[in-house]
Amino acid sequence: DTTHDLLARLIFVQFLFDRTDSAGKPALGPPELGRLREQGVLSQQYTDLAGILHHYEDTYQLFRRLNETFNGDLFPGKGASAQEREMEWQAERSKVKPLHLKTLAQFVSGQMEMRRGQLSLWREYSFDTIPLEFISSIYEEFVSTGGHGTGAHYTPAHIVDFMLDRVLPWDSDEWDLKVLDPACGSGIFLVKAYQRLVHRWKRAHPNEEPKAPILKQLLTYNLFGVDKDPHAVRVASFSLYLAMCDEIDPRHYWTQVRFPRLREQRLIAADFFSEDQPDFRTDRDAERYDLVVGNAPWGRNTETPAAQKWRAEHRWTTTYGSIGPLFLAKSVRLTKPGRRLAMLQPSGLLFHDVGPARALRAKLFSQYKVEEVVNLSALRFGLFKGVVSPACIVSMRAMDSDGEPLLYVSPKPVLANENDYRVVIEPHDVHFIRPDEAARDSHVWTALMWGGRRDLELIRRLSRLGNLRRLRHQNQAKVREGIIRGDRKKRQESIVGRRTLENEDQFPADTFVELHAVALPINTDPYTDGRASTDFSAFDLPQLIIKQSWTTERARFQAALTESSAAMGGVICDQRYVSVSMPPQLRAHLESAWLSYNSILAVYYIFLTSYRLATYRPEPLVAELLSLPLAEPQAGGLADLKSFEDVDERVRKLFSFKPAEWALIQDLVQYTFADFKGDAASPGRRPTQRGTEGDLVAYARSFAAVMQAGFGGDKRVCATVFQEESEPCLPVRLIAIHLGWPDAGRFHVKSLPQGELRSRLEGLNEKFLATPAGREGGIFYQRVARVYDTVRHQGVIVPTVYLIKPDRLRYWTRSVAMRDADEVAADLMSWHEAADAPTGVTAEHRIA
Repeated sequence: DTTHDLLARLIFVQFLFDRTDSAGKPALGPPELGRLREQGVLSQQYTDLAGILHHYEDTYQLFRRLNETFNGDLFPGKGASAQEREMEWQAERSKVKPLHLKTLAQFVSGQMEMRRGQLSLWREYSFDTIPLEFISSIYEEFVSTGGHGTGAHYTPAHIVDFMLDRVLPWDSDEWDLKVLDPACGSGIFLVKAYQRLVHRWKRAHPNEEPKAPILKQLLTYNLFGVDKDPHAVRVASFSLYLAMCDEIDPRHYWTQVRFPRLREQRLIAADFFSEDQPDFRTDRDAERYDLVVGNAPWGRNTETPAAQKWRAEHRWTTTYGSIGPLFLAKSVRLTKPGRRLAMLQPSGLLFHDVGPARALRAKLFSQYKVEEVVNLSALRFGLFKGVVSPACIVSMRAMDSDGEPLLYVSPKPVLANENDYRVVIEPHDVHFIRPDEAARDSHVWTALMWGGRRDLELIRRLSRLGNLRRLRHQNQAKVREGIIRGDRKKRQESIVGRRTLENEDQFPADTFVELHAVALPINTDPYTDGRASTDFSAFDLPQLIIKQSWTTERARFQAALTESSAAMGGVICDQRYVSVSMPPQLRAHLESAWLSYNSILAVYYIFLTSYRLATYRPEPLVAELLSLPLAEPQAGGLADLKSFEDVDERVRKLFSFKPAEWALIQDLVQYTFADFKGDAASPGRRPTQRGTEGDLVAYARSFAAVMQAGFGGDKRVCATVFQEESEPCLPVRLIAIHLGWPDAGRFHVKSLPQGELRSRLEGLNEKFLATPAGREGGIFYQRVARVYDTVRHQGVIVPTVYLIKPDRLRYWTRSVAMRDADEVAADLMSWHEAADAPTGVTAEHRIA
């Protein structure tokens, strides 16, 4: 503890040396150092921190003066009596020797050689320039005890800002709010909340600057933090002191700044679920806070004894012993009615389909007003270093559910080298979900993570069909993962002498419909893991072997029917595969399964239903793999198949997919899935094709089909695709959809010459659509423009919708066209209803 306090002091004094006022004078510079020498605090004139640290007595004389000036938690001497305060100083000095201070002097002077030969870079840091959270992170690195693997202390700054934008926006003058972070870690949520409260105070007091007493009051009465790690609390206290200093001109530091005590006063090192700590007891402190915000720890078996007791008493559930969701449950009790809370949570809260997870979702979404869920699973590897579980953000109000839809946002990776610091939310990443869906339908989270409403409805329909999971429950199929060698404690002679598919990530190269057992090696190893099953009936003939993970080369899953003799029997495989066996009379079911697993339907369905495949692992759970829908068995169902394209066509016919449904399947596999697994050159990130049969024409046809399906096939829907006459191409594309075109002309391409329209499109992109220039980090919304207008053609006024979107193919696919058309149709219907309203609706309202 002494070491940590000393390091915090070191950074704070360097901060004073570097922090300059409006005239460029540092808070601790030659004039102040000279006064300290005249007052007898320092024995000689110093110019830098390293020089002071070389002199033991002067260092502690300076520390005592800083304690008298600033107070706070950075220095000893906080006892009730003079004798107690002096004893604290002497206790520290008994541990800190001159050699320790000289070591620190060598470090801050840049002369210390680190273990790998690199000199200390301390002198290269400018504490007057680098952001506060970076200064705090330096100290955080010193005091970290390794707990950052839980995600409790290392929340990226732009994620914190994004969360606070939702629940504590800048554009308000309500400043006297009580804010709690129940897992405060290094204090980044509290620091950024403090900055916003100060900004709100300024809005409420125009032409005034907050004085030190106001700034101190905000620290003392408006912020409260809890964390089980006392070292994290030290960092939080230090970070808040810097935040207070940042709001004051350094020339006033020595006369105005006096830090309040925070540790064990406003920042408590304790278990949040302990009910004997004032200020966060469930009943006695209920409805105390205006805002609860933070990043709760989570992970398998992270529940503390206090959390387990609290969960049992308050009748909540959680999965795999994860403490994370319980922070939401208790925090909502501490929040004032109608006020907000926002917390980072494990994405398993949404995706897990085990009983406790379903019960937790049912209670959370049916009883409380959840306003927004931001699913960060697809960004897992970039955002949270070293965190195993993907995350989501849950924003809610402390009030009963009102049945209104919640916002569901699922941002996707942009580019591999940008995901660490930039998040872009695109229009197709945003959906509305009804509370009853959120509570009871696990498919809604995975399907809408990557697809749209039409995908969700298709998934729901397909999930009602037969699958291997149901056949196993009906005892018509034997299913098991391959053998696991593991600890090799169990000897199983029955697997010796059988053909084996082990230690291979792929089927043999010539495998298509059948896996030829005779070409495989014979197993001579009888040993398996001590916990391995002794039931090998799933390896009997007839047999289907399914590779658990999708194959990069084919970008699809693969399964094979075992071709073998009765004498050789079925094939033994390892855990990379799943083996399925059925009675000979049900072989047609295995052939139907073969078709489904080798088609793009498997990628589509499993990607939109598998928690793991849709987030971070190419291998779904076995239960998810077995849920793939199967077509009704057909005699000779595998005849005349020569390629995977033949397989796709056979599956399309067997499932009787409509053209729109098949377009959804194709687009997700060709673009969405490929973008998730690909790079900057993946198909959906490429520019659209120009020409009379380019991508926008196909988009227009799909758009028109939806409009005619909704409003009648006799309604003529025409489209004009605008494209440049010459290079360079615009970063956006423009298309006009005409509703009720008078003649037979349907889809045509029109030249976009140099001129006013092109200039306006360039200006629109720069002002509204492009990512803000000069802003390298943060969360941005990629906007699109939809303009409702009319054009005159052959004397007829034709309602027209103009769509302007980025020139990237994923914005112009057939599936996106269907979603855009659905939204336009909804707009038209709502305006029609408004027009029929008897009173209170004007033409201006309808146009808006």
